[in-house]
Amino acid sequence: MKPNLTNPELLALRANIEADPASLNTEVGSIYRFNKLARRNLDKIDRAITQNMADARKAAGNPVPCDGYSGRQSNRR
Repeated sequence: MKPNLTNPELLALRANIEADPASLNTEVGSIYRFNKLARRNLDKIDRAITQNMADARKAAGNPVPCDGYSGRQSNRR
């Protein structure tokens, strides 16, 4: 994946992968729409978009922690 791509560029890459007939899954009985390589590339694109959004929030001065569950902190078992 090329570094520092903007979100519109990443969305265009995603649309190209989704529109490519070679990326469709041909396995019989599989629950996945795309083959393994396409799924891997789509996941990388999704992570890059998420990272771009986090960087934009940090630049705006309101970072949101993406460390996972940050809900109720309780000692109740």
